[in-house]
Amino acid sequence: MYVEKHSIPLEQLSRGAWYVGRGRNGNVGLWDGEMFLVIGYKFERPTIKYEFPYKDEEGTFQAFLRIDEGTMIEPFGNIGWDAHYGRLIRFNCCDHE
Repeated sequence: MYVEKHSIPLEQLSRGAWYVGRGRNGNVGLWDGEMFLVIGYKFERPTIKYEFPYKDEEGTFQAFLRIDEGTMIEPFGNIGWDAHYGRLIRFNCCDHE
């Protein structure tokens, strides 16, 4: 199965969401509402880099798909980390944003 996606318009990006795309320093970025935070390398060490959203005349990160972080449906417990970790997580496949 293949999913073909057009780039996501800037006004449809959600602050705090991760996106798969194409960037100068990396192809996965966290949208902070103004820029994408990506993991790049400086002197062979990983570091956080900032990339502006791609536009016709500027920018270096172009988002194509929002990453679904999943919903825990069988957690180990009900509070704290026990609610965060678990046996079964559900992902929405093929996000159509």
